Amino acid sequence: MRAAVLLLPLILLAACDGKAAGERYRARAAAIDPPHLWSVEVVPAREGVVAVKVCADSRIHEGLARPAVTAGEGQCRPLGEEVVSGDTRIQRCDLNGETWVTTSAVKGDLTRDFTSVQSAEPVSGPPGGEGGGYSQTRRYQLIGDCPEGWNVGDSTDQQGRHVKGQSGLLALIAG
Repeated sequence: MRAAVLLLPLILLAACDGKAAGERYRARAAAIDPPHLWSVEVVPAREGVVAVKVCADSRIHEGLARPAVTAGEGQCRPLGEEVVSGDTRIQRCDLNGETWVTTSAVKGDLTRDFTSVQSAEPVSGPPGGEGGGYSQTRRYQLIGDCPEGWNVGDSTDQQGRHVKGQSGLLALIAG
């Protein structure tokens, strides 16, 4: 019992130090790779689907213009090399044992305002059919710095509420 009483302050101190260390890490990362707030909207606008905002560092920004094929917790794993021709990228990937082909074509200034036409289709099965793929055009516009208290990956949802992580962007994609 005496050992537990002596260890409790050390455990609490370590927990506080862990939180502070996480905050210091985020501050250092933001100083090295400052995150920016981007608006992401589906073009043409669809009823009930509003633009979302996402706080993106350079790693997330590089992926904005590429299709993200997922099913539940599964991510589409790239197969072979990506084919790049001009502004168009084509990649085969494996999602739960099924081969998919993703394409993206980007127009505009990737640093400020650009449009990405994205599609993902399973190799077998009817395009866009039951369990099929999608095609979507998205416009990305740089807004500025991320709001105070936001971390890389934070976004808004379809109601404009701040969401920790990338839920708002995923809601737009699925929208």
